Amino acid sequence: MAEKWVKTTVEGFEAWAAEKEGADLHGARILVELADLNRTAELDGELLREILLEDFPENVVAGPDDGPAVLGAARDLVAYLAEGGELDEARVRELQGVIDTVGPEFAEALETSAENDGNAAELFLRMMSADGVDLDDEAAVEAWVHEFEALSDEEKLERTMQQFAADNVVPPVRLAPRAELAAAARASALLTGALELAAWADGRALEEERLAEGDVRAAAEALGLPAAEDGEDLRLERLWDAARHADLIEVDGGRARRAQAPDTADDDAALALWVALFDGVVTREFPEDSALSPLEVCQGELPSVLLHLYEHGSAVPFGELVGGLVEHVQEGYEIADAQTLAQGLPQALRLEADGLLAWGALAEDDDAQTSLTPLGVYAVRELLLADGYTAPLIGDLAEGSAAELVEGLAHHREDTAEQEIGLWLAARSAAEAADGLLEVMREGHPSQRNIAAVVLQQVGQDAEPLVRAALGVRETRPYAAIWLNTHGDEKTTPSEDDLQWMFVDTLAGMIEAVGAHDAVQVALAESEPDTELTELVEAVWRLDHPHVEEVLEAIGDHHHDKELAKIARKAAFKARSK
Repeated sequence: MAEKWVKTTVEGFEAWAAEKEGADLHGARILVELADLNRTAELDGELLREILLEDFPENVVAGPDDGPAVLGAARDLVAYLAEGGELDEARVRELQGVIDTVGPEFAEALETSAENDGNAAELFLRMMSADGVDLDDEAAVEAWVHEFEALSDEEKLERTMQQFAADNVVPPVRLAPRAELAAAARASALLTGALELAAWADGRALEEERLAEGDVRAAAEALGLPAAEDGEDLRLERLWDAARHADLIEVDGGRARRAQAPDTADDDAALALWVALFDGVVTREFPEDSALSPLEVCQGELPSVLLHLYEHGSAVPFGELVGGLVEHVQEGYEIADAQTLAQGLPQALRLEADGLLAWGALAEDDDAQTSLTPLGVYAVRELLLADGYTAPLIGDLAEGSAAELVEGLAHHREDTAEQEIGLWLAARSAAEAADGLLEVMREGHPSQRNIAAVVLQQVGQDAEPLVRAALGVRETRPYAAIWLNTHGDEKTTPSEDDLQWMFVDTLAGMIEAVGAHDAVQVALAESEPDTELTELVEAVWRLDHPHVEEVLEAIGDHHHDKELAKIARKAAFKARSK
């Protein structure tokens, strides 16, 4: 029936539009197909808003600039249906009222959709690159797209999530023993409090699926939560949300029902329950168009604060957490009263942190240095994994190849990298370690060679024959000479040519890892253009290094000293011309 209405309406509008100069047949056809009605009488203002603000942005590739044309097509469609007697005057006024007022919201919806389309396009490009597709080869790109479109929805989702995981890697962590974590979960006031609240609330009447105001006070007193002036309502509200999220409390006929709790004597069950409760506490979403209080903004951004602590890996001053949150909110939110919000955020974060301290997720010392507890680290990692992140553990690379070690170390902090390298070296002989690392250095990119060279310096003396043989290979000669010299061979030292080559190689690796601007700032920001540096930049263009031109151009574009930058640009020209 719906197909018949769509066909009849499109054909009728096409004939009508032929007599109306400027009528948008294409736009009207899209709107009709999205409406997919059985009869015209079903088209009302609410449905039209849904089509414009939800269905159209989700299903049609368009940007904010297309909004006026689409709304014009909607006006044409309403005019056609009105002239044909399919809509009465009241319905026409209702539909025209929507079209006249929905413009700003429609433009915003199209802008969000366009951003999402752009993000999706970037994701596909990264997926193609990961599969070795030459993005300049149109035939290869089309073949990849054809193969991807032929996959089932499940396979597409799996491929997409694999790329998301590759794009979103957090630094490795070390977890406490599982039995220790489970014991902490069982003893946590979050788990015991949620179980007590579920038991206390069993059978009580609810107001909109929450405890009535009088019951909130009674529950707080029964559970021994802080007095009202110390945030009683907030603490109990979070505990209620956690218990509901973890399915400890169900709602049946307007009353709370205690659900069957898992056997927390089992370590896995205890940890799974605690993570579910933790998720219910820290994951809160609010309607995009709602006016949020400082507390609600803080609650919505709490996962970002916890991620910062997780990635930092050690204690952070509480004031730094507050400052980072305020800066993020000021940059990312459209706020009418930014000053009031900024003033309210510190107190809001303090309230949230106090709850997480009481529930065993955070720790804080006398100097207000805040960190995740071992249980907090475990829970944050579980939530990251559930969201598709790659969240490695220290020691994951110990049994991997040298190439896997080098790739994985790119995501480590300096402290955890040293731990990972030690575990990897301990799992194999010096000769085996050197053989794998030297292969990476011969075959890999500069960024991979940079990391492998750092690890190679820690390989033991038994690797000497392999390292000495590496003196005969251009990519490994400078690093092999340094290794031999620092391991007792005072006669073997890098030549001037080796040092120049290694300078280019190191900077090329940094450019590959962080981009030209940041690489030059990190490597040469403190380097004044003295005679030695100037002569080095003037000379390296003669090298046979494949990235020498790129390195010289980066120095020319981004070094703070204009004279040295000019010298680098001249040298880059020579490198291109040789």
